[in-house]
Amino acid sequence: MILQIFVWLSSILCSAQVFSRPVTCQLQRSRVEKSRGLLHTIGGHFPAECVEQNLQIPFPTSAFQTDMKTQVSRFIPLFANFELQNVGVEKAIYETLKSIDSLFDNESLPKRWSQKELEEFQDIVYLQVEENQCIMSKTQSPEDDFSSREAILKPYFQKLRAVLEEKEFSSCAWEAVRRELQSTLHFILQNNSQLLWSSSL
Repeated sequence: MILQIFVWLSSILCSAQVFSRPVTCQLQRSRVEKSRGLLHTIGGHFPAECVEQNLQIPFPTSAFQTDMKTQVSRFIPLFANFELQNVGVEKAIYETLKSIDSLFDNESLPKRWSQKELEEFQDIVYLQVEENQCIMSKTQSPEDDFSSREAILKPYFQKLRAVLEEKEFSSCAWEAVRRELQSTLHFILQNNSQLLWSSSL
């Protein structure tokens, strides 16, 4: 009887330990959604005076394409034991957030933006980057295709930075970049939400 009680208590404590631990090394969908929303509310609608500054930089959708295993596992539970995450795409999402964090680590952000919401946006993106560095050490067999995805992403963010520099970090240049990044996060949420951990902030 004492042994049964001991086993029972041990299993309860073990379960409590497992369920109380946060999921680590996985980006949170709620934080990505919040970041996208804050990018909109920081400055509101795209200013009419900046329409001429609209960017013509093609968004690199191919950097976020998932493989067939990932797609199949979403619809057929029988395949759930296969790779549920495409590590290359997960790393591309992480690298995107890291690049956004780097872009916004800048003294020349527009004064007209809501400073409170801007700080909240920067904090959320920074937390995602800091807490999930381990994503970059994940591996996937037969191969991790992140290097080819990175080769697509890097020039995209270099172009965004070049636009800011060419326009001397003007308010309209920042608005164009903000609009572009809203689309980027929207695309990630629409097409790769299965790679993001669903949780509260």
